[in-house]
Amino acid sequence: MKAPEFHIVSPRYEAEILLGHILNMTRVELHTNAKKEITDFDKQRYFKILAMRKNGVPLEYLTNKASFYDLELYVDNKVLIPRHETELLVEHALEIIKAHNITHFVEVGVGSGAISAAILTHAKETCAIATDISKEALNIAKHNIQNLGLENRCDFVESDLLSSPYLIMRKPITLLVANPPYIANSYPLNQEVLCEPHIALFGGEKGDEILKKLILQAREKQIQFLICEMGYDQKESMQEILLNVGYKPTFYKDYAGFDRGFIARLMP
Repeated sequence: MKAPEFHIVSPRYEAEILLGHILNMTRVELHTNAKKEITDFDKQRYFKILAMRKNGVPLEYLTNKASFYDLELYVDNKVLIPRHETELLVEHALEIIKAHNITHFVEVGVGSGAISAAILTHAKETCAIATDISKEALNIAKHNIQNLGLENRCDFVESDLLSSPYLIMRKPITLLVANPPYIANSYPLNQEVLCEPHIALFGGEKGDEILKKLILQAREKQIQFLICEMGYDQKESMQEILLNVGYKPTFYKDYAGFDRGFIARLMP
C-alpha cells in the first residue's frame, strides 16, 4: 500500500494562521490591520515556517496550539496532535462517569493531556491519574493541566501502561481511558503524520499489540470500565480478547462511520 500524499487543504487559511502566529494577531486583526508593516526579522520567521509547513510539518506544531473539546492546548513534536474523533471517547467517558458516580479515573498514554483535561473540565467531581512512558509528554501534559487550573485534581506517573508500582499502591481504579498507539508498523502514513512521535502512533506488527497488553493489565487490576480508541480494522481482535478475559464490549464508530473505539465493562 502506498502512503497517501500530503497536501494542504486550505493554504490561504493556514498562511493567515501562521502570519498571525508570527505577529501575535488573530486573523480578524490581520485583515483590519492589512497595511501594518512587517519587519524583516518577522518576514524571515514567516517564510521559514511556511517552508516547514510545505514540507509537511503540522500546523499545530508550528503554532504550538491545538484545539480539543473547546480547550486550547500547547503541543509540540513530543506529543500526538489531538484529533477531533477522540472527542467521542471523552463523551463516552463523561456518560460512564455520570451514570456510575465515578470519582477517579486513569488515563494511559496521556500525551498532551487533552483527554484528561477535557474530562476534568466537564466532570468537576473527578480526579485523574495520568500516565505516559515519555517524560517529555508528561511535562507537556502537566503544563496544559496547570494552565487550565486542574493541577489539584491530576497526578502524573511515568509508566509503561499500568506497570508502575505507584499504580498498585493507589485505590482501586474504576475507569481507564486511553488512546494508545494502534497503527501497524508497516502501515503507510503521509509526511505530516510521520512528523508526530512514532512511539504514540505505532502499536506493533499488527497494530493491536499494545492495546491487548493494556487490556490484560487492566483485567489483572480488575478495572471495571475501559474506554479505548482503536484502529478501524481491530474490532474483531478487540472483541475476542475482551470477551476472553471477562469484559463485555460495546463498540462505537467515528464521524466517518469507521469502527474507532470500545466501551468495555468487567462482567460479574
